[in-house]
Amino acid sequence: MAADPDAGLAALAENRELRSTIAALRAELEEAHRRADLADVQAGSAAHAEVTQLRSAVATLRAELEQERALREDAVQRAASTAQQEIRQLKTTLGALHDAIEQARYEAEPKVQQAVADSKEEIAELRATSAALRTALEREGIVHAQALEDLHTQYRAEAMQLQATVRELRARLESSGVETRGVG
Repeated sequence: MAADPDAGLAALAENRELRSTIAALRAELEEAHRRADLADVQAGSAAHAEVTQLRSAVATLRAELEQERALREDAVQRAASTAQQEIRQLKTTLGALHDAIEQARYEAEPKVQQAVADSKEEIAELRATSAALRTALEREGIVHAQALEDLHTQYRAEAMQLQATVRELRARLESSGVETRGVG
């Protein structure tokens, strides 16, 4: 009978030890869960900060591109306005010359022939100048249109490059997030 109380005490001691071991293991498991949750939060926070930074960089680049586009458009408008003013001045000059020719015709017949010849030469020069200005204006328009097209092409290339970078960074973040979770 003495063995029964010793066996009961041994069972109680073993039971206490097992409960103590279970409590310690439960505490370790809870600590491991807490660490894993903390690691997930930190990884998500870092990824969010990087995404925010990338979005800010994209917004800055867009603003710069829009500003450059506005500057180019303003330059094109100024060039067109200057050309229009020159054309108006040439038309005014041509009108004045035409009036002068009419006046000279009425004033004296002998001077008319000479004045007509002089005026024709001047008109030819003005027309050549006008044609040269028109050609230069058209060339400027083509150059500005090409510059705008180049800017649009560059913008699209940069946008695609930024999107590829974002995808690559997202893939890296996702792959590093998978590795972190696998380790924790």
